[in-house]
Order: sequence, then C-alpha cells, then structure tokens
Amino acid sequence: MKYLATTLMLILCGSVMSQIKFSDKTFDNGMRYPVAHYSKNPTVADTMNAIIQRNLMDAEVSDFCVGDYGLVQKGNHVELHLVCNCIDFAETDHRYLFFSLETGQLVDYSDLFDPKEKAKGLTRINELVSDAGDDTCKAELISNGENLNWSDMTIRLYKEGLEIHPKAGKCNNPVKVPWTEVSTYLKYNFL
Repeated sequence: MKYLATTLMLILCGSVMSQIKFSDKTFDNGMRYPVAHYSKNPTVADTMNAIIQRNLMDAEVSDFCVGDYGLVQKGNHVELHLVCNCIDFAETDHRYLFFSLETGQLVDYSDLFDPKEKAKGLTRINELVSDAGDDTCKAELISNGENLNWSDMTIRLYKEGLEIHPKAGKCNNPVKVPWTEVSTYLKYNFL
C-alpha cells in the first residue's frame, strides 16, 4: 500500500511538472505578452512562441501599446487571448490563438472533437444553437437558413464549455454550449 501511494504521488508530480506554463514578457513599447514554457516538450513551446511573436509583430512596432493576455487550457489544447491596445490601432484588438500541445501549431477548434464524432458534435451544436434564446447570437448564426458548418462559426473556450459566435460581424451574447452537451464527441473528457 505504501509503495502504491508513493507511485501515485510520483505520477501526480510528473504530470503537474509537465503542464504548460506561461511567463510575462514586455516589448519596449509597454506591450505585455506571454512566453510559453513546456518541460514535457520544449520544441512545442518554441513553436508556440514563434507563432505568438508573428501574431504580435504589428503591436511590437507600434510606438505605444498596452497589452495583456489570458488563457484557457483544455486537455492537449490551449487558447490564448491576446489583448492589444496600441496607439496605431483604431480600437482595441482581441486576438485568439488556439494551439495543439502535441505539435505547438495553431489548429481549428474542431480539433477538440474526436475525428469519428465530429459530425455528431456539429449536429449537436446546431441543435443547441436552434434552441438558444433570442437574446443570443442565434439570429446571426442561422441567418443563412441552413445548418452551421465548422467554417460558419467562431468558437471560444470558457470555463463551462464553448461559446459559439458568428464568423462575420460582432455579437456580444454568444450561444453557450456546456461541456456536458458535447462531452461524448470530444477527444478527451474535462474535469
């Protein structure tokens, strides 16, 4: 029993140590941005950092920027939300980068879904959009009168599930899809 407890503790410590972490870095103009550190696979972190840098090139060359970031990690995916408020920008820019922690590359949000279950997951999302209240982005999402495809929507992660936004235009009240509604179609379950 004692050996089992020790083994479980070592496994738990190893899995905690392999979590991706981010530290702050600041451009000379004041823009704060994330830098990835991934002890499990440093090459993945290097790839992510190169992509983050490419996505912030215009902010880096601006004379003055105020920026911040947030993140949500679900399984082998992490979504970064970069907020860039630069003097050269007409308005505050929100940039979302969705990474696979297996490759460090940007992936579509549909990558959360098991390839064999993607079609069923999309069907369930369409049902939930149809059932959503009129105070949501439902009208903008179904304006073409057909079922949504993955390319017709923008997905964002939030604590309890997915937020479904229309691809074009702005909507302040996305349709929220709880994890419990799509969990059977995902690659992995979330705690």
